[in-house]
Amino acid sequence: MTDNEIDIKSSNEITPFAQVEKIFDSIPAIFSRIESASSKPLKVIDESKLMKIKDRLEEQNEKMACFGKSDSHSSRKLMTMQMLNCGDSTFRVIKQILAQIEKKQTAISQSYFKLKKQYVTVNELKEKIEIEPDRFKKQKHEISYQEKQVNIANAFIYLEAALKEIGLLQDAYEEIKRNKGISDDWDELDVEKAEIEFHIKSAFRNCVRDFLCHGKIGMGTVEYVEQMGVSPIEAIYHVQNFIQECNLLTSKVQYESDYDKLPDYEHFHGFLNKMYLLYQNHYKKACKAIGLDKVISSDFLLLNDKHKEEQNGEEQNE
Repeated sequence: MTDNEIDIKSSNEITPFAQVEKIFDSIPAIFSRIESASSKPLKVIDESKLMKIKDRLEEQNEKMACFGKSDSHSSRKLMTMQMLNCGDSTFRVIKQILAQIEKKQTAISQSYFKLKKQYVTVNELKEKIEIEPDRFKKQKHEISYQEKQVNIANAFIYLEAALKEIGLLQDAYEEIKRNKGISDDWDELDVEKAEIEFHIKSAFRNCVRDFLCHGKIGMGTVEYVEQMGVSPIEAIYHVQNFIQECNLLTSKVQYESDYDKLPDYEHFHGFLNKMYLLYQNHYKKACKAIGLDKVISSDFLLLNDKHKEEQNGEEQNE
């Protein structure tokens, strides 16, 4: 093999790669739409249409403030709180309300400090724009300055939405206390005492749901009623009677004018209240079976002055 042959071979090996590199170099320009964008970046929107959009935005930006919050009042009050079985434990609902308020408070605090930092950045950029001699660096500072201003303006919608939601939750908190007769100085002992009512009503609610959906009480529900000191046989007896009573009432409804005779929401909660009154002390049976003297240890609860006095009186009597 001569030197000439080696050169030809080397040349043949290099040439295809050189051609590929040239093709690669052309790809960005081909697929980036640079040529099209430079001549007419917007294909449909012209100046008149842009002004039409601008004129409409003032009202729409104002109305966006109506939708900044995550949930409507009805969703928050009738669905989120209802999922907690609000008829079973008022304090469970209050707990959820306070948890939501705390969550919003945290979000507001984070937004506040984020906005404060952005304000500082805006002021820094403003000074840099004034003293920057380099034209391109100055343009970059101006773009960042505009971006920060827009971000700050947009953030106020969500900041105000969080404040409004706190106000809504506070209203709900005050309404529930007033309508349920809860004093302002309620404490952790009140919360614990309410738990028995919650669990008994929830257990029987689950029994009714199981019967309606499956025709029997599920294993999880059986365990639940037992934990409250209620025999599954007792639970089945009451739930079957309740379902039969509802079926009888339903069978008497013949016309639309009779719809008010249907077993309604209050009828259902009346059944749950009846079960609580009947079995409110049966949890003590479950305690005895486990080997416990009591459920609540008041020594380790946050008590108000009234309950502290009661606790001290009980200790002295002992």
